[in-house]
This record gives sequence, structure tokens and C-alpha cells, in this order.
Amino acid sequence: METNETQTNYEQPTPPSKTKEYIIMGVLAALLLGSLGYNFYQHSQNKAETDLLTIDLKDTENAKTLLQNQLDLLTEEFEQSKLDLGVKDSLLSKRDIEIFDKQKEIQNILNKNNISESELKQAKRMINALNADIARFKQEIAVLQQKNDSLLVVNDTLRYNSFKMSGKVESEKAKAVATENKMRSTFSVSNYKITGLRVRNSGKEVETDKAKRIDKMRVTFDLDPNEFAESGEQEVYIAIYKPDGTLGKFQDASPGQLETWSLGTIEYSDKVAFDYTKGTKQNVTFDWEEYDFPKGTYKIDLYQNGLKIGQKSLDLR
Repeated sequence: METNETQTNYEQPTPPSKTKEYIIMGVLAALLLGSLGYNFYQHSQNKAETDLLTIDLKDTENAKTLLQNQLDLLTEEFEQSKLDLGVKDSLLSKRDIEIFDKQKEIQNILNKNNISESELKQAKRMINALNADIARFKQEIAVLQQKNDSLLVVNDTLRYNSFKMSGKVESEKAKAVATENKMRSTFSVSNYKITGLRVRNSGKEVETDKAKRIDKMRVTFDLDPNEFAESGEQEVYIAIYKPDGTLGKFQDASPGQLETWSLGTIEYSDKVAFDYTKGTKQNVTFDWEEYDFPKGTYKIDLYQNGLKIGQKSLDLR
């Protein structure tokens, strides 16, 4: 007797062997891309070092200007690389602090009025080292992000197989889209300045970097046009660090805690709210006053959407 078998069409869950293959493929892709990233950054580092070799250190004024320009370019490159960082990692957070301290040390040398050839040589050597540190930082970001991307592929596959018939795939996609939109709507900062001001009896404000004369500190920056940021009220969070490393507070401020992508939960000094018009450039200014400013270095960080979008310092003598 012949039996007619009815074949049912349905998709089988991905077997364990296939899952292992996805993981192995993801890791290999991350290692390959990390290697390519390292070669690219190594080439950039060698070029920067070659450019520095052409500086005549005997011409101290010109050399000082060229070294300052190189430091400014490296600082801008470093700040941009941090904006590209969308994953949390304690090692990169430590690198951030180390590179910031080196930038400050180099700047202190270049700020000297009568800088010597030996000091310029030291600054040049330190800039070469800083360039290598930033290249390594960017390579670590690239490798880390590629590893995370590979893991996301594996995780997405597992989630798809687990939730395919439950409708959770659409929910996960919606979350991913929301995260992407949030990242795109994050502002970039330009013309970031911190200025110490003395207020005369007439009300006129005069710039100063002398701690005993300063009456307030003015922070100003531009938010570059962003087509993904919606019009309406926006907020930027401010974290002020005094010379002793403690968090500074504004008078009548609203301090609190903020969850960031790379640093975990941090405390902030205040938040600045403003009306933003989509696609336009926005200037933001605020003053920190009613405080007895001691000598030392003040660092002010800006955050939005859980990302650090600006970092600047001011030395008071």
C-alpha cells in the first residue's frame, strides 16, 4: 500500500553548528578589519612624524607656531575620534585621560614666552609620542567597534531565530532605528572657548587669566548645523572640574547624574536648555560666577545624548 506523505514547509531554527560558524566568522572579520585599521593609522603616524622633521628648531618663533598648529590638529583629530566612539570601554576611558594630560603638558611648554630650542625639541618629541598615542587610540576604537559589530550580527541572528514567530523582531528593529536616530541627532561643537573675565566698576568686562582678579568664567561654543536634530528645546549637560578634581557647581544650578556611552554614569554641574531650529548653527553661552577661583587648571566637558561633544580647559595663574 502506497502512502502519500504531506511535506510541511517551515523554517528550522539555526543549528548549534551554524551558530558557531557565525561566531567564528564574526571574530575573523573583526581581526581582519582591526589589522587594516592599524596599517592605516600607522601610515598616518609616519607621515606626521616626517612633517615634524622639517621644522627648524633654531628659528624658535616659527617652530613654536608650527608645533602649536600640529598640536591643535592632533587635538581636533582626537576630539573627533571620541565623537565616533559609540561603545563603552574602561580601557579607552583611561586612554582619554592619559592623552588629555599629555596635551596639557605640551601646551604648557608652548605657552612659555621665551621658549628655548631644547624646550621646542622636547615639545616636538612629545608631539610625536602624542600622535602615536592618538593613532593607537583610534585603532583600538576601530577594533572594538568591529568586534561589537560582529557580535551584533551574531546576536541579531540568534534573536531572529528565537523571536521570529513572536513579533519581537519588529520591536528590536524599532529600538535599533531609535538608537541610530539619536546618534545622528547628536550635535558637533566648534569655536569652543573658555574665558576668564574681570568685571570693572563701570561694568566693562576684561579678559584675564589671573586667579585673584577673575570674577567669572564665560563658556561659549557653536553647535554645528544638524539636519537630524529636531527643532524645539534641546539640552546640553555641563561638567565642570576644579583644579583639585572635584565637580564645580553653579549658583542656583540643577546638578545631577547622566548615563553616558563610554564613561558610565557621571555627575554633571548643570544643564543648558535652548530652542533649536533644525539645520541651523546655534551659539550657546553661559557664565560661571559667584565663586572664588583658585589657581590651577579648570576643565569643562559638554555632553549630549550620552556622548561627550566637547572638552576644554583654562589655566589660571
